[in-house]
Amino acid sequence: MLILIAAWMALSSCAVPGTASQQIMARVTLGADLPLSGDDAQDGIPVKQAIDLAIKQAGLVCGAKSHQDACLQLKAMAADDVTRGIHDPVTGANNVQRLAGDARVIALIGPLYDSLAKSELPVANAAILAIVSPAVTDECLTQEPADGHCHGLAARLRPRKLNSFFRVVTTELVEGTAGADLAFGRLGKGRAFVVNDQTGFGQGLARTFAERFVHDGGTIIDPSDLGAFDPNQPPDFGARVERARELGADVLYFAGSEVGAAAALRRAMIARGLPVPLIGAHPLASSQYARLAGDAAIGSYYTLVGPNPAAIRQAAGFMRDYRAAYRQPAGRISLAAFDATTIVIRALSRAIDDAGGKTPTREQVLTEISRTSNDAGAMGTMSFDAQGDTTLKLLAAYQWVAAAEGTGRFLADLVVR
Repeated sequence: MLILIAAWMALSSCAVPGTASQQIMARVTLGADLPLSGDDAQDGIPVKQAIDLAIKQAGLVCGAKSHQDACLQLKAMAADDVTRGIHDPVTGANNVQRLAGDARVIALIGPLYDSLAKSELPVANAAILAIVSPAVTDECLTQEPADGHCHGLAARLRPRKLNSFFRVVTTELVEGTAGADLAFGRLGKGRAFVVNDQTGFGQGLARTFAERFVHDGGTIIDPSDLGAFDPNQPPDFGARVERARELGADVLYFAGSEVGAAAALRRAMIARGLPVPLIGAHPLASSQYARLAGDAAIGSYYTLVGPNPAAIRQAAGFMRDYRAAYRQPAGRISLAAFDATTIVIRALSRAIDDAGGKTPTREQVLTEISRTSNDAGAMGTMSFDAQGDTTLKLLAAYQWVAAAEGTGRFLADLVVR
């Protein structure tokens, strides 16, 4: 069901001091596909609110330069992609199909999950409808790494052979690079031992961590297979930990997605007298990791794609406005959603000029989104590359200081350059 998330603004013409009288040409809609019910509503509703706030603050959307008197009334409309209590790729694709069928919809915000992106991108691409996501991180949605683990997915998601997908957060693989910067630059470690689960995700993390750690000035111990292990076998890391200890490792990096394996590695490190930091990607953020590792979790670190909003100076205004509007603090995804919406609004303004002061087409809006360059948002300044990925590679690092806390404590925001 489509849910209206921003009221129509006043339809009367308005004048701005120093400009010609502004005329409202038409009403247009910014669509969104979000989880608005069930267990995932805790993710979707803050995004919906951030979209609403961005549109409210923007007011009328007028030409950027040559047609500042030509304006559009913008509203947002969100579709719920939840079925039986959880986000559903089929429901999401149907929502996008329905939104694409409305000629007033000029672009979309969302989705929040990689599985939804895989079902929705082909639908939007066929309709030449831009999608800007504040959350999805799978590198295979936009890239084809040299190791081939994406198997050409990005191309298959674009039946028109043009890019219509953009995201304001970086990819999971950048977590490996950020982990290396954390180890070498923040923690001052110089001899790393890597363990990876041989999945595409794990191998990608291991490779990017190793490359960056060496680039930073560190040494990768035993780099032949980057600590490959079989994730289908019971985790037994005793021999690897002994090897790392004998070779003088002062940090271990876990490149994998299985929380139980990460916890087993950490327990083995402590049991065998190697209490050096363990760094991993977002799987280590799980409270299940802390529960399985117990007190051994203390001294573990992990990275998450996206910033800690409270630590970003330029986000202070958004944080204040969001709290005032909704009586609750803004979260990571809502900050990214605000920037995603603002980017679309600015692109729409430029597209009005492209259309000669008329209502722009979807393709004109998409083109201007793709031209986003040095856009100063609440998260920072970003551009989109040719694949639609953001150039602002912003992540946050956390440290487990007490397993009983259920989450790590924020350590630092990391910008990967």
